[in-house]
Amino acid sequence: MSLEIATFSREITPAAGVLLAGYGPEVVSRDIHDPLFIKGMAFRDGMQRVLLLSFDLLGLDRDFVVAIRKACAASARIPAENVVLTCTHTHSGPHTRRLGTLHFSRARLREFKQYRRFLITNSAGTVSGAFSDMRKVDVFHYSVRCHENLNRRYVAPDNDCVYLPDAKHLIPLANNITDPELGMLFFIEPGAEHPFATFVNYAAHPLTCQAKGLASHMISADYPGVLRREVEKKTGGNCVFTSGACGDLHPKGFESGFSRTEEMGKTLASQIAESCSGAIRNPKRCRMPSPALNIRSVFVKLPFRSSGCVEPRLPLYRDRSSVNAELQILKIGEAALIGVPGELLSGPGLEIKWNSPFRKTFILYNSTAYLSYLPPANCFVQGAYEAETCHLAPSSTFTLVSGAVKTLFEMKNSPSRKPE
Repeated sequence: MSLEIATFSREITPAAGVLLAGYGPEVVSRDIHDPLFIKGMAFRDGMQRVLLLSFDLLGLDRDFVVAIRKACAASARIPAENVVLTCTHTHSGPHTRRLGTLHFSRARLREFKQYRRFLITNSAGTVSGAFSDMRKVDVFHYSVRCHENLNRRYVAPDNDCVYLPDAKHLIPLANNITDPELGMLFFIEPGAEHPFATFVNYAAHPLTCQAKGLASHMISADYPGVLRREVEKKTGGNCVFTSGACGDLHPKGFESGFSRTEEMGKTLASQIAESCSGAIRNPKRCRMPSPALNIRSVFVKLPFRSSGCVEPRLPLYRDRSSVNAELQILKIGEAALIGVPGELLSGPGLEIKWNSPFRKTFILYNSTAYLSYLPPANCFVQGAYEAETCHLAPSSTFTLVSGAVKTLFEMKNSPSRKPE
């Protein structure tokens, strides 16, 4: 089974003056440090056609996800369920979610709705004709351990948690679990010596540039923007960055300014360029023999917590006791990409990876909805920010992880697919 791909890119930077989504309801952007993008890939294997779009945004409400999928599907003439979205989670982009803590003025509400319409239109325009100029490629997989992240939850010996952004003097004691995998898929035309496109997955909040002061008021893609720029410069091919399960993972040196943004992006990009050489030189181990596509969505019922949380209930789910949350899984040969409905913490993300029957498994952060944090049950015992602001019951993330693993095995063991 051969695979063909195309890549696409479109700038989606709003004008300076919009509210930024990362820290509180009233952070006004004063300038643009670097542009925001939609970056993506179109895949075709003779049976299926699939689109993957990665947005330099914090997250997308469920109704917004559905609207973008429908618009892209109509533009590219594929089923809406074959459109996969994900967000890098930059805190230096515009609001694209409705939260109970947000009370927009009339002018700000108009701005919010305007940008949503702009995003739907530009998403559809970006993928128009995406399947008209495809390249046949081989797919190489590779991963390295890259320790550029840390867990922001310091857990004391009595199993009580301290939230490190509020206690930075304790950062040297950071001891909680991290996911250091820098995962890559290289799409290389037969006979070529460099990739036509690179897919990257790494778990760390894009939170390097948010130092107090002017840096906190500038629009930026944060380190993923630097990473893409440097990978494209080093490899000559387009780069699509996706965030992994980074609900509790920060970059080392978080909130320290744009010098750290450049440093982290370039460090990861150098690892990716070096890994590309390693993958190409080992085709027997790293080239997928049959990069067939398959895509599936599964819905799991998750109860909301009855005790409430620090933040008001998400407006979209007010007065509801549960939600049918979507997991969207895209199989590319021996790799599985799993879209999750919010901010999955690293522990549950690793559980999915550890229990996956695929050679490579990557989490797509803030993909199918925004349900806030998705922590494991013991986080509610430990306390601190992620547990306090989680809208779901403590059992919900286990249900989500179980649903993901069950579906991965079903897709691995039942490879038969229907043409679209």
